Amino acid sequence: MKMDEWDDKSLLNYIQWIMKNLNFIIIIFLSLTMSVSIYRICDSMGAASFMNSLNRLPQIPWKIPVYSCVLYISLLLLMNSRVKLRKNVGLFFLTAILELTISVWIMWILHMNYSGIILLIVADLLTYSKKNKTKIILLGLIFILFIFADYDLMASKWNIISFRTYLSYYNVPVVNLLIGIKNVLTSINLLLFALFMILLIRIQTHENERINLLNQQLQEANLQLEEYAKKTEKMTETRERNRLAREIHDTLGHALTGIIAGIDACMAMIDIAPEAVKKQMVTIGEVARNGMTDVRRSVNALRPDVLERLNLLEALQQMISEITATTSTEILLKNKIEHLKFSEDEEDVIYRIIQESVTNAIRHGKAKEIQIELSMEYNVLTITVIDNGCGCKDIKNGFGLQHMRERLGMLQGTLEIDGSNGFKVIARIPIRWGEEYD
Repeated sequence: MKMDEWDDKSLLNYIQWIMKNLNFIIIIFLSLTMSVSIYRICDSMGAASFMNSLNRLPQIPWKIPVYSCVLYISLLLLMNSRVKLRKNVGLFFLTAILELTISVWIMWILHMNYSGIILLIVADLLTYSKKNKTKIILLGLIFILFIFADYDLMASKWNIISFRTYLSYYNVPVVNLLIGIKNVLTSINLLLFALFMILLIRIQTHENERINLLNQQLQEANLQLEEYAKKTEKMTETRERNRLAREIHDTLGHALTGIIAGIDACMAMIDIAPEAVKKQMVTIGEVARNGMTDVRRSVNALRPDVLERLNLLEALQQMISEITATTSTEILLKNKIEHLKFSEDEEDVIYRIIQESVTNAIRHGKAKEIQIELSMEYNVLTITVIDNGCGCKDIKNGFGLQHMRERLGMLQGTLEIDGSNGFKVIARIPIRWGEEYD
């Protein structure tokens, strides 16, 4: 909140406080003057002439200040309770009606010689009324009341006594002094109300400007959010395409490598051992069907089929069995963490890293022996795959290696490769959690 706005609100509250006290002073002044005047008229033996000048009997003198002060104090208490009731529209409207009723009662006790208390009611309602519809209804009622609160208008319909009539006991200088005090106090109340309205309009203007600024900032934030959502959607689509590409590459690459190696073996044995070729073709068909199942599951964003049916160790052993059955490659798995359980995404990455490494060793390195080792130190899992293939001194970051790094990156893992003597792959994965079981 700006300092000038805070000062305006503080000044607004201060003006209200002055108006409440000033109206109390005016009510006490008028009621005491009227009451004391009646007592003095009676004491001076001028009651008969005073009564002849009136159209109605005046009130009992002591009741005028007592009733008017008690009612005004009740009005102040009702105004103070409005702060707690402003959120409830029904109670807010009810208290407003009660305030107007009490103010009319006070004015009637004072014979409509003072109507400035209505300005205090208006200031109070405008301060705590937040809804424009409620303001319009209440201000309409107050406007009507303010018009009919005029003494001359009311005197034409009802027999009421003017303030000047009560002053008939005093001489002219005293009468002028008392009427002057009344006019000065009434004018001060009117000036305070005018200042109150100016400050209220200024605060409302600042509030509207602040709301407009907030709306503008909200619109800009919405535009930025829409742009961010579009970018996020594109990034999500890119990640999903990459994921599907990795899955299809891994499944198809693994299956096709086994099929190609098996067919090569069949071509070499077809004339020598036809029966062995038939058995080999059956194995190749099984590998092809498993690969197709994995492709379908990858497209549907699911795990490899083998990991749905088996645990990680069994899935790796089955993969090794399929490869050795369709190729002449010997694969040795050394598992030093046999009883460790991983989360699903970690198992997926471990399986795919080993699968891709073995497939590359056979497809590109023409390896005949592959050693796979799983070990763990603290919470870091190490996967080591070594083959005796031709190796590669000029390693290019192809599709398979790139996807291996991306998979490991999702788990904060790292990848090391060495093609100087055969081919060596070392993948390290920090395991988020794990439990050993018997």
